[in-house]
Order: sequence, then structure tokens, then C-alpha cells
Amino acid sequence: MHQTLVSLAIAGLMTLAGSPGGSFPRAGEGEVVPVMVTNFPETVQVEGSVAVKGPIRRSTLTTIADVVVPPIKRDDTNHYIDAGTISTDGFVGTVLSLLGEFKGQPQRAGEIGAILLPDDDFVIRALTERGQLLLVEEVKTVPTITASPYFAAKPVRFTVAYPRYRVFLYNACDKSVSVTVHAYLTD
Repeated sequence: MHQTLVSLAIAGLMTLAGSPGGSFPRAGEGEVVPVMVTNFPETVQVEGSVAVKGPIRRSTLTTIADVVVPPIKRDDTNHYIDAGTISTDGFVGTVLSLLGEFKGQPQRAGEIGAILLPDDDFVIRALTERGQLLLVEEVKTVPTITASPYFAAKPVRFTVAYPRYRVFLYNACDKSVSVTVHAYLTD
């Protein structure tokens, strides 16, 4: 086993010496990047094969789709629609998008939005007991009243600080809307 590791180390150094600038090529430059697995029998034993199938995903899209939101003003926190949670564990950034459709012809324009709060007991208790929004992330729009029933908000990017967020929806228009929230999670 020791001889195998020495052979792998020498092969790696030879590759390093032969590459431009004396460094390993970066991933994505179309060259093979050598990988060495070290076995420490006393502490960590490596058995079997090590393989990566396909590309390593560095992003994912999470969707909360078609949630009907009746008229609820943003400051009416007691009546927010709880649309569920978005797991952000393992990601550092999120781009939030909101789009939807009016369920009737509105007579009055109003703000429509999604509020994300950390799924934390203290934060949720502040909302439910006092109507207080702590550590809020938000995407919102004020759609124009037109012949088209569709609307969308400008996407908003934020840095992930918690492993999971609760999504709450509001709609200050005078008609119900169907809302979809997209969270594009990135590293």
C-alpha cells in the first residue's frame, strides 16, 4: 500500500512539473486533473472505489408553485399565507423570483410579494406573536392593471445565512392571485 501511494505521489509531481507554470490545470480547462486518495488505516480507512458520476451540481432550482393568495396587505402579518419552506443547506446564494396571475380583473393595483424568514423558532415567534419581521429577505412587485393577467417581479439576490427559510405571501391588490416563487440556489 505504501509503495502505491509513493507511486501516485511521484506521478502527481511529474504531472505538476510538466504542466505550464508548474501548477495543476484548473477544472474546466479541458485537461485531466490528477486526484490522489490517501489511506490512513489507523484513522480513516478507504475501501472500494471513489467515483464521481456526471457533473457536480453547484446550483439547483426550488419552486413553490401556484399558491392562491387572497387580498392581504403587507403590514397584515397575521394573515400572511404560509407557502412552506425552502431548504438552502449547502448553498451560499439565492436568486428569488416571483411570478403570478390575477384570478380576476383587479380594480386597484397593489404590492404582491414573498417574504422569506429563517425557519428559526425565535424569528417565527416574533412574527406570530408581535407581527415583527426579523432577518427578512423579500421579492415583490406592483403589477400594472392591464389586459394581461400575468405579472412578474424583478429577481432579487441574497446571501444565504440559514439552512432553511419559511416563505410567506401577501397581495395588496383587490383580487386574488396565484403566485409562484422560484429560488435558484447557488454556491
